[in-house]
This record gives sequence, C-alpha cells and structure tokens, in this order.
Amino acid sequence: MRPESPQSTSTVKVNVELASPEWRLRTSVSVPKEPITLEDILPLLHSFADAVVGAAAKTAEDGGRKISCRRGCGACCRQPVPLSEAEARWICDLVGRLPAARQSEIRERFAEAGRRLAEAGLLEKLRHPESWEKDEGWSIAMSYFRLGIPCPFLEDEACSIHSERPLKCREYLVTSPSENCRHPSAGNIAMVELPFQMWMALARLGRSSPSGQKIPWVPLVLALEWAELHTEPAPARPGHELLKEFFALLSRKQPEQEKVRSQEIP
Repeated sequence: MRPESPQSTSTVKVNVELASPEWRLRTSVSVPKEPITLEDILPLLHSFADAVVGAAAKTAEDGGRKISCRRGCGACCRQPVPLSEAEARWICDLVGRLPAARQSEIRERFAEAGRRLAEAGLLEKLRHPESWEKDEGWSIAMSYFRLGIPCPFLEDEACSIHSERPLKCREYLVTSPSENCRHPSAGNIAMVELPFQMWMALARLGRSSPSGQKIPWVPLVLALEWAELHTEPAPARPGHELLKEFFALLSRKQPEQEKVRSQEIP
C-alpha cells in the first residue's frame, strides 16, 4: 500500500493491493489527511473484508465446496465472537444511537447474557481473555456455546446489524454441513480459509503489545460493558498512516503465540 499525491487539501489517495495464491484485489481509496480514529475507518475495513471473503468464497465454490452459511442459520451467533477494542466502541456507539425503546431492548439482551454467563461461572473468564492458558480457549468457547446464549443482535436466526456486523463475523464462513454448526467439534467444521485475519490486524493496531504477547480482544457479548468502562478517547492519527500500518500488520507473519490465539475461537 502506498499514498499518492493528495487529491485535495483534506484527503490523500491510497492504493491497496491484497492477494492470496488464488486471487488478487487492487483498489484505491481516499482517506482524510487529518487525524481520525480506528472507528472512523471501520466502514472502509468492512468493505475490504467483504471483498476478501467474497474472493475466498468464490475460490472455494469454484473448487466444488459449497458455502453452507445463509440467512436463518444462526448457530455461529452463539459463540464468543472476538472484537478488537475499536469494534467494541463501535458496537457501543451503534447501540447508543438506537431509538430509546429499541436501545432498552438490546441492552437488556446484553444484560441477560451477562447474568447467564455469571451463573455458569464464565463471566470473569471472558472479562480477562488475556489470562487464559495456552490450551484453554477451546474449552471456554465450547462451554459458552453449550449455554446457547444468542448474540444480542440475533433475531429470527438472522443478524439485525448485518451491514455493520464485526469483522470476525464477516470472516466466518463454512463449507461443512450447516447441521454440524449446531454440534461443533474440533474436526467437523470446515471453514473457508482466508490469507489473513482482518479482525486480528485491527486488534493489534488498536493497542500495540510487545512481540509474542497475546493480542487484546473483547467478547462481543461484553462490548457495552467494556466500552463503558474504557471511556478514554480513542487515539487519532492521520488516515493514510492508520491504513498503512493496518495493511502492514495484515501482511506480516504472526508470532507463534498470536497464531495460537487466533485458533482459540472456532
């Protein structure tokens, strides 16, 4: 990725190239020169993620692997979906912009999920994923899944914020039978492979950590709680600098401990 000459006094044009062994995506975008936050570029990252996932899905289907995911199949919406801290703020802001009655309804779903997690003894674990042992993630994820707690935005087995859903939700596609998602195991879920994980790059960019340490993330079901406890303003940087670092993180080889981390959430 490289910036070109500014188109105006307030924006700069950025060329982006993303690739896997099977496909290549080239595009140009204009981003503000003035300081912005990661939340400000999330709509742009959503578009990139959709393009990458769409290309990967086409490759899978061209190879005879049919995508199983469709509206009305919400089994994966009962997992502990990992968010970057920027996305947790985004979700909190999204809920805060809802009409009063709708906001109250959604907040009650978050609260009910918290109560059920507390009763099951999982709440404190999910509040501190950085404390998980190396091989603990799968058992926590399965314990969560067995509770059957739906995402607060799941309605009639479909996502009610589909256009604004998190990066991890966009990146999660399977070609195994949809019924397997209702009874997942370590070997019966065949996911569409992506050349990189955008949500992880965003999480690493949002709050840098020394090489080899676990990246920071927030379970979606605790997004409101986390954002309301972390009210400090998100750091702002020139838009083209944010994008440049994001794509640098996206393309770099992950430390081994981060690879393990990415595998903890099915």
